[in-house]
Amino acid sequence: MKKSHFWFALLFAGALSIGVGTSSQNVSAKTVNIYLTRHGQTMFNVNGRGQGWADSPLTDTGVSVAHQLGYGLYGLKFKAAYSADNMRTFRTATYALQSSGNGNLKVNWTSNLREGGYGSFEGQKYDDVNKVTMPLLRPAGTYSGPQDFSKAQQALGKDFWPALQDAYHAAETVDFGKYSDPTLPESLKAESSTQVIDRMNTELTYIAQKAEKTGGNVLVVSSGMSIPEWLSSEKNYTVPGFVNWGNEATMKVTYKNGQFYFPSNVTDKTILYTINKGAALQKLPKNTLKVNKFYLNKNKVSGSTSTGASLVLQNTKGSTLKKANANTNGNFVFKLSKATLNKLKKGMNLKLTSTPKNASKSLDMNSDQISQTVFGNKTATVKVLK
Repeated sequence: MKKSHFWFALLFAGALSIGVGTSSQNVSAKTVNIYLTRHGQTMFNVNGRGQGWADSPLTDTGVSVAHQLGYGLYGLKFKAAYSADNMRTFRTATYALQSSGNGNLKVNWTSNLREGGYGSFEGQKYDDVNKVTMPLLRPAGTYSGPQDFSKAQQALGKDFWPALQDAYHAAETVDFGKYSDPTLPESLKAESSTQVIDRMNTELTYIAQKAEKTGGNVLVVSSGMSIPEWLSSEKNYTVPGFVNWGNEATMKVTYKNGQFYFPSNVTDKTILYTINKGAALQKLPKNTLKVNKFYLNKNKVSGSTSTGASLVLQNTKGSTLKKANANTNGNFVFKLSKATLNKLKKGMNLKLTSTPKNASKSLDMNSDQISQTVFGNKTATVKVLK
């Protein structure tokens, strides 16, 4: 074989092997659902001060709504959870996990999920800062101050947030640094939108790719400018208008085959559906479950729970033995198959779980309506008797 032919064959074989490897990897990858959330209300939110990399504690309202968020996410099993490396996002994630039934899950901290850095303007009153930043909003000179905030939002749409971040960045050097804090090192000066978007994309892609090995749900808590800044750069995010990310606003972002996918209808209201549902669910009475004694020779699992609830009986390994539903009075009676009975022994403990009727509909992020009448899964131990 000629030398040139040898190298061509080698390269061709290598290309084929790379192609096969990539295809195999895509086939094995699972869908990931990222619940992307803004932190709860903070002290600085209330008194109108900027907090990018700076931090301030959650208010009582911030804490209670974080729990409402958890109620709105109840029924989802999260594989992982992430927040920025500050207390407002970390505590929001922690409280939401507690009330969603995922309280044992660790929250991972990362600086990449921080709000955009405001640099010299951290902790200052927004009204004062906007007098400096608004005239710098692109196109420069179009807006003169805080009174033009709404006008700029409507004109720039989804590009308002990155434009505002760039205005903070530009304000560090305008008028020969007149407004910049000379004591701050360059690394702590206000970030540009490109810097914010790049680190957010790096982290969210890492989170998604790590989770796609098994697929599932991931909770990510960041901030009200960094999230829409990142969204504005994503090709599959097709909402052109301005959206205000209120405290604890939440969006379900899907990652599949190397791409992020987003809802087609995103408004100030739709991203609050989860906490609105959570507030309603929080007011419902708790689900109940009572199980009668189970005897192998009688083969009858019976008891009472909420009306129309779904029931799942499992063994100690988590394998499902039987599914059933309670009737309109909340009562249930069902038998096990002979094959299942043959695997059971006296003294074994089984687990019966009751899920309220229509509970799965509460997880629909395209609606803030709930139709269930009780809240929460309820479990009971079923002891096998002779």
